[in-house]
Amino acid sequence: MGYFRDTEHLYEVLGAFFDEVRFHPEMGPRLRESRLVVRFVYTDPDGVVTINFVDPPKEEGAFGFYEFGDEVTREPDVTMKQSADFSHRFWHGKVNVIRALATRQIVASGSVQKALKLLPAIRPSFALYPEVLRRLGYEEMIL
Repeated sequence: MGYFRDTEHLYEVLGAFFDEVRFHPEMGPRLRESRLVVRFVYTDPDGVVTINFVDPPKEEGAFGFYEFGDEVTREPDVTMKQSADFSHRFWHGKVNVIRALATRQIVASGSVQKALKLLPAIRPSFALYPEVLRRLGYEEMIL
């Protein structure tokens, strides 16, 4: 059994996490400057999250917004397909993205190089993700 019970659980965790990221005073502006739309396609359980740093966010103070599912405001610049468990380890800062791309743990298409330039900007998220899990009451998921 993986870290996530089902798609609803995956969306609960990622929604809470991405809410923090898009309002984060250090990460948010740097992500907004990228002007990218990034889609994550997850397996086991299946899910799709598209993060939009192009269109204006609806909430004041946000630097972007995300959408679950296939119906999106804007098509992605880059798509990253991976297992939900891999993503869980990634957001803990436990994986090497370049190696994961080379070994096809992540299957990427589109503006991959532009997306890779965001890695330094998202470093604070690796400490934030376990905090979100703790706040949601999922301490057993913290690696």
